[in-house]
Amino acid sequence: MKILIIGMLGSGKSTLAYELSRHFSLPRLNLDEVSRDPQTGAYRSDEDCRRRIDEFARRCSDWVAEGSQQKLYCRLSPDLIIHTDVSRFIAAWRFTRRFFKAYRLIGKNVDPNLPVQPYHYRRPTVTKILQWDRCNGVLNREIKEYTASIALPVIKIKSRRDYPALFRRLKHFTD
Repeated sequence: MKILIIGMLGSGKSTLAYELSRHFSLPRLNLDEVSRDPQTGAYRSDEDCRRRIDEFARRCSDWVAEGSQQKLYCRLSPDLIIHTDVSRFIAAWRFTRRFFKAYRLIGKNVDPNLPVQPYHYRRPTVTKILQWDRCNGVLNREIKEYTASIALPVIKIKSRRDYPALFRRLKHFTD
């Protein structure tokens, strides 16, 4: 089972990927960490990103990947797409809350598999909060184009309340 989770900033992609990874014992690929160095926040070259994604895909036959960078997730060949399609208000609230949670983690030893990491606290995050609608307008257009261009099942998740039904559906998908 190869699952790709896409959605706007703060829609719950990382949290859902973490839960699916734990529940189904799947390796997890966080595309934010592919595109940026988690320690410095510096962006990696496109070539380095492609190499990292290709390495992961060669190493893992089943996986869950999440992110909102179309140029990265288009390199993957998932069996299923999950679109975390939450309200704008909820996503903005979560994204802002994650920023402050990350601040409290700076300098602490944090499990790298957790959805909130210290590197989420940095200047580009503030810019994204201030330019919320523009950033997500671009992401939503890319998601619409991508899902229209592929012949794969797309499951929309509106909230955490959808998780139990999703997990049951995925259990049947793997049987």
